[in-house]
Formats: sequence, structure tokens, C-alpha cells
Amino acid sequence: MKTTRRHLLQAAAAGGVTVAGLGTVLGARQNPGQGSEHAHDNRPLTDKRAHTVVSFGQWDVDPARPLDRWPINEEVETRTRNLHLMLPYEAEVDAGGAVSFIISGLHQILIYGPGRELADVKAAAAGLNLPGLPTVPPLPQLVNYTTDLVYRGLDPRVLEYLPLGPLPAPPPSPVLPGSVNRVVDRVESVNFKEPGRYLVVCGVRPHFDTDMHGYVNVKA
Repeated sequence: MKTTRRHLLQAAAAGGVTVAGLGTVLGARQNPGQGSEHAHDNRPLTDKRAHTVVSFGQWDVDPARPLDRWPINEEVETRTRNLHLMLPYEAEVDAGGAVSFIISGLHQILIYGPGRELADVKAAAAGLNLPGLPTVPPLPQLVNYTTDLVYRGLDPRVLEYLPLGPLPAPPPSPVLPGSVNRVVDRVESVNFKEPGRYLVVCGVRPHFDTDMHGYVNVKA
């Protein structure tokens, strides 16, 4: 039979234990740091939901069309071989735990919530953009909608084009101004303090408009 607070109090009364004394024991069991499910503010997180890995964009593997990302300066064809998916689509983590987003390709993490849904964010974000960068070829705009935005990741356009202006002498890397230097693959780890269902979208406008998104479910 499941042991409840009421059962413990009844047993205590039958055995002569004072309710106040038993209450002290019960209270001690629920103090933060003692393993209570409500003590996520300072208890060590060690279970499988303490840290979650999410893939945000993936490079395509097709035996009929091998993909070779070497050297660093890539052809335009490589861009078309990136899959705009968040995997898993629904991720779970404990409150106080972290999600590590493995970002492959030209993507930006935007996290809204709790409670925001893709349809209403898309409607509200229409026309709200950070301008494109004056590179050759031009890079896309980024969504600039900040209502209920709890995290905005790095601008991948700056990471991709290094440098944006004239190179200093001597050049730090074997690239020319305006050439594609793909260093956008990276990891951004985000800690979620409060429970709820958070919407994650890609802030690169073409990807945002084609619904690149998923959710992080933060459990108490």
C-alpha cells in the first residue's frame, strides 16, 4: 500500500508519537538538497534528464551523392545538403538541467516560452527582422521578435563569414574577404530553471518561415 502523509500520522497516533515530532521528520525529508522532487534549486542532478542533447540541423549522408566538407571553403551545393530538423522534436530535461544544442549549418537558436506556440510566434514575428549582411553572396535576415524570448543564440552569419571586412596583415586564416568560411557548426548549452514547455525555432528567416522548430519540456 502506498504510504501517505495521512497514513503516517495515523500510525504515529496509534504508537504514541506526537504529530509535531512526526511533522519534523516529514519536513526534514522535504528540505532542499535532500533529494526531494521539489528541491531542484540546489540538489545535484544525476539522472538521465539532468542533461539532454539535441541535434539542430544535420548534414545529409547519401551514398548516391557523397558529401565532402573539406576544404573549409565550400561550394554552394553544400548548403543544400543541410537538413533543417530539430531531433528529437520533443526533448525532456529536469528543471535546473541543461540542453546542449549541437548546431550544424547556418542556424540560430531562439527559445520562447513557456506556453508559446509556433503559429502565434510566426504571426507576431512577420516583418520583424535584423537586416541581412552586405556580403557576396548576401546572407539572410534573422528574426527579431523578442516577446517571451528567453534565449537567443549567436549570429551564425558572423561566424560563417570571417572576416567581413579587409583582412589584416598577415591574414589569420586562408580566406578572402567575402568568401565562405564555414565555422558555423558548434554547441550551445542552455540551462532551464523553470518547468514548462519551451518553443525552439531557428532564427534564420528562411528556416523560420519553413517551420524549423521543436520543443523542450522542462519537468519539475
